[in-house]
Amino acid sequence: MVELKTTNILYENEPINWTIEQIFDQQKFDELLGITYSVSPKFVNQYLEGFRQVMLVVGIPEGTIQAATNDELIKTTVKYANKQTAKKDALKFFGNLKSPLKQEILDHKIEMQVPQAGYSIHSKFYLLKNSQTNDTRVIVGSANLSNQAFDNHFNQFEEVFIYDNSSLYDVLYSHYLQDLGPILTDYFPQELFKVVKQKKKERQELPAADQLVSATIFDDQEVSQMQQSAISKTVDNLKNGISLGILPENTGELINQIQDERSSANQAHQDKKEDQLAEKLSYEISSDLISNRNQKHLIATQPTVKKRLVKRLKVRQVEKVAETVAERSSLLFEESTIDLLRQQSGLFATDTVNRKKAIPFGKYATKEQIKTSLATINHLLKNYEKFTIKYNNDYGSRVYEAILYAFTAPFISVIRHHAGSEEEQKDVPQFLFLGGTANSGKSSLLRIISRMTAVGRNGSDFMDYATILPEGTHNKKSQTIQQLANWLQESNVHPLLVDEIPSEFFSKPSYGENLVVNTTNTVDRQQENYPAFIGTTNSDGYTLPERARRRSYYLKNDKVFDDKYKQESVVAYNRILAEVNNTLFKDFVLRFAARIADENQQWDYYENGGKIDFLHITRDIFKEYYEVVDEALPIFFPEHRYDDSQESSQEKWRKLFLGSSNEYFKYNRDTNTLIFKISTLDENTSRFGDSRPSKVYRDALSPKVVNGNPEGVDVELDAPAFFEWINVKNPYASKNPFKKLFGKQG
Repeated sequence: MVELKTTNILYENEPINWTIEQIFDQQKFDELLGITYSVSPKFVNQYLEGFRQVMLVVGIPEGTIQAATNDELIKTTVKYANKQTAKKDALKFFGNLKSPLKQEILDHKIEMQVPQAGYSIHSKFYLLKNSQTNDTRVIVGSANLSNQAFDNHFNQFEEVFIYDNSSLYDVLYSHYLQDLGPILTDYFPQELFKVVKQKKKERQELPAADQLVSATIFDDQEVSQMQQSAISKTVDNLKNGISLGILPENTGELINQIQDERSSANQAHQDKKEDQLAEKLSYEISSDLISNRNQKHLIATQPTVKKRLVKRLKVRQVEKVAETVAERSSLLFEESTIDLLRQQSGLFATDTVNRKKAIPFGKYATKEQIKTSLATINHLLKNYEKFTIKYNNDYGSRVYEAILYAFTAPFISVIRHHAGSEEEQKDVPQFLFLGGTANSGKSSLLRIISRMTAVGRNGSDFMDYATILPEGTHNKKSQTIQQLANWLQESNVHPLLVDEIPSEFFSKPSYGENLVVNTTNTVDRQQENYPAFIGTTNSDGYTLPERARRRSYYLKNDKVFDDKYKQESVVAYNRILAEVNNTLFKDFVLRFAARIADENQQWDYYENGGKIDFLHITRDIFKEYYEVVDEALPIFFPEHRYDDSQESSQEKWRKLFLGSSNEYFKYNRDTNTLIFKISTLDENTSRFGDSRPSKVYRDALSPKVVNGNPEGVDVELDAPAFFEWINVKNPYASKNPFKKLFGKQG
């Protein structure tokens, strides 16, 4: 293939091959004024850190606006500004910047402005200056502030003309001041600066880096305040524009027409809806007619097509419990569309440009990209080793196991379908709980997992359990459970990531127990594909009855970070967070899809008490990664599934027995049983409800060690089985009654 020069860079009218760093040379210039049609956070992160002062003027990158006449432009730009506010575009842009650049935004060292409603900017010129020597550079042409605009590897033709110390600098700078300046407005809402300033002030006891991280994590109320600030600014700009004569006097009348256009648009949409649905279905049915397995495109068998059509024509409605519930990232899976010839995984993400369009998700990574991604995981585990107290490689393996589960999450329904019997399906958990005490880094791990498994360019973070629904929602606690149940029965297979699940979720049967049991029972009967749930909780808060415990996976994440390394660990974590991306995840889904398409693939790998190792295929794929990059499997790589739920319950009862006085556990030598008066656990509890300690301990008991019904006042335990279960030497096993260590004979 002929290699074409797509980016034509001329310096002083002579062709030259310069990198982006050379074009925006920070060794020569420390000030930048950029007038551009568009700019990405990635470009800012890579190339604009280090300038003493940056002013970016960003046009409106939307084709309908560029094609509009003046009157239409006013309406279109007002709608666009409101849509940007509703979508939180400015806040998302800010959130995707590196911490040092966020601080430069807050310090006004980097400023961004956009045209007011009624105007758009398609200009592209960049003015650089040295504040000490007054040397200047002018860059003009067609290139926006994006990698692909300045990179010859992209098939996008651009013209870039560069002149140093040219009179053109003063001409363009005057044009910016006199012509563009009057119609510009701030991109970031003023409320953003107020909120962050106040939050940093409230956190002065923290190191500066921690202050910034904490102050730039916004709750719903703060976001709402910022949106109101942005809309208020739009109103002020419109009024000022009319008074200054840069907007026509009939601007209000034009904006009022937007509502009329909405009615017409709705009617047109309704008229076309039936035809659109039929056309969409025709495409889907066409794909159902083909079998793409074994790298051949063959006509599928009639039974297969019929089975697919039944599922295809079945409409599944999943509703939100409230309008304010956040939208989840979308990732849909249709096994029939796996196409190894075209490198399609069967997964589809929402197109970032056209939200109504789904695009194939998955892309093979290069050897170097795989090596870099594995190195990021290694850096993460090394941080745990360096900064947590009593770290060991077995603990590191649990962190890695959580990552493996997250990668597997879009295919959890496939694995369950292949598990065989209903009993075997219960051993493939739709729920993963990460149990960790405060300061064990569980939220940080969840954020990294969210970046690793992102479906878009910018990964959306997890959600906080307490803010899934806003304060004041009627029956908020039960409605939160209902919303989780709704999400878990969607076709959207992107993992549902939830932080800080409260203890009552586990102690109330109507909450966690019913959600786990009912959801896993329902989805296998009614849904083809569904998502996995990954949530964090306090280690002591996780206790579920046996039937829910079996259907979920519990991993301990309880090693506390050492406070004396707090600042260093935060810096190291932010460095890793900046490294994390979804490159390996996009490669992984294609490799997993190849396993699904392989009719000889073995799915039932049994271990650990006869349970299925549902992550076996994922482990194999990751082992392939290490082979590809010629690296040995790290010592912290998890070779087998864990049983931390069982171990947590055993530890709970082991501590209870060893720390109890004689009167609580009474031994009966005739029946070789222990009688424990479990109600004594509630004596110092102020209120019972469903959160009483006795229930927590009842739920933690293994059915194998209980004689009869565990729900009574006294719980009867099979003594030999109980002591074997809690891994304590049976103190009653001696034949000499004078050597009994605890209690009296019955």
